[in-house]
Amino acid sequence: MAKIDRSSGSSRRLRLGTNAFLYSIVVLAILVVIQLIAYRHTKRFDLTESKIHSLSPQTVKVLKNIKEDVTIKAFMREGQDKEKAAELLDLYAYHSKKIHPQIIDPDRHPGEAKQYEVKNYGTLVFLCGKRKEKILQSDEEAITNALIKVTQKKKKKIYFLTGHGEKDLKSAGKTGYSKVKKSLEEKNYEVKSLLLTRNEGVPKDADVLVIADPQVELLQHELTALKAYLKRGGHLLVMLNPYTSVGLVNFLKDYGFIVGNDMIVDKLSRILGGGYLMPVVASYGPHPITRNFNMMTFYPTARSVKVMKGRDAEMNWNLTVLAKTGEASWGETDRKLLEEGKAKFDKGQDLKGPVPLAAVCEVTPEGMVKLTGKLRKKRRPRLVVVGDPDFVENSYFGLYGNGIFFLNMVNWLAEKDVLIAIPPKNPENQPLTLTRNQGLFSFWINVVAIPLIIIIIGFVVFIRRRITG
Repeated sequence: MAKIDRSSGSSRRLRLGTNAFLYSIVVLAILVVIQLIAYRHTKRFDLTESKIHSLSPQTVKVLKNIKEDVTIKAFMREGQDKEKAAELLDLYAYHSKKIHPQIIDPDRHPGEAKQYEVKNYGTLVFLCGKRKEKILQSDEEAITNALIKVTQKKKKKIYFLTGHGEKDLKSAGKTGYSKVKKSLEEKNYEVKSLLLTRNEGVPKDADVLVIADPQVELLQHELTALKAYLKRGGHLLVMLNPYTSVGLVNFLKDYGFIVGNDMIVDKLSRILGGGYLMPVVASYGPHPITRNFNMMTFYPTARSVKVMKGRDAEMNWNLTVLAKTGEASWGETDRKLLEEGKAKFDKGQDLKGPVPLAAVCEVTPEGMVKLTGKLRKKRRPRLVVVGDPDFVENSYFGLYGNGIFFLNMVNWLAEKDVLIAIPPKNPENQPLTLTRNQGLFSFWINVVAIPLIIIIIGFVVFIRRRITG
């Protein structure tokens, strides 16, 4: 009988074991390095259709502009949307190293809750230097607004002209502007009323002046004050109802706006549940105000607002139509037919759709020279004109994109473009619908092909082991 060389077998096993150990160490080291790289250079991908796991471009822009460290303390107990809030705050921290979120259970840490005067579950406290902001909502818009407030050291001032029967900022009624005031204050604006007198013009600290639906004509000294305000680089938002404010309409011509003596009729609005005299807008011009804005807006009784052709080139101004109605609309010039309910499009007399109802003018540095004779590079005139002030009344402010569009205008005028509004995301499940061929393909791949490949590989491995064993 042949003698078995046991030492040779032991040596071979030792060598194989050593190699396996070394391979394991190398693989482990590679995995550790990959993990470290992944930890330091994290990448997120959101494959949902409505991007519900991503922050809006507006929020990302805000985060990029934050220069100071901000601590966000979210006081939440178990089972109270804690995971959802933590995931959202992690997204903020992912986009900015200046954001430091903390999830705190107020029941386990009552001392800390008392320190920050937290009385409700779900409270978020924002700390930046000596500044503090507190909110009860944990959605993206509320968090972003709180970040803006806590990181800005100075509030910008928005003045609303009064004394001519304009919209009432204090009124909570259907036609009031209390929601406008509240929304602006939530964006960290200081909202004030302005009564122009003969001896005083528009205050120097007015970042934006809003004229919303004056019922009587402005006096000449008031128009002169507006002109002086614009000459020094003022920013003005004018919203006028049909058949009103002849003086302001003529005043706006000097800046390239043609405010029509008409009322817009829109058949599409009727289909969507509104009236013929409530035009709907789904088409917007290219501008920072309308960037990433794709929501419909509705305007109860609106007039046309066009821009003068060639005026922008002549004066070196940037004139842009912001919003216009659809093809099924027109600007009706016969007021009697409107009152009788017999309005119809008259070619050559009425303005054929699409009808513009909001426009913007920004004076360039070169245009500033033509306007004032001086070169002004920093603050230059900005104007926005809308053919309807009612679209942001309390009863319409929350309708589709009305309130968001208004805030976008104010934010641009105030040179706070980062505040361009955040439309809500739709978190509803989106079912995946497959065609018959797609369904069959999915069945053969997932139910037949993949399991069959696994079985074949297993069978091949089994046979090879039997042969070599």
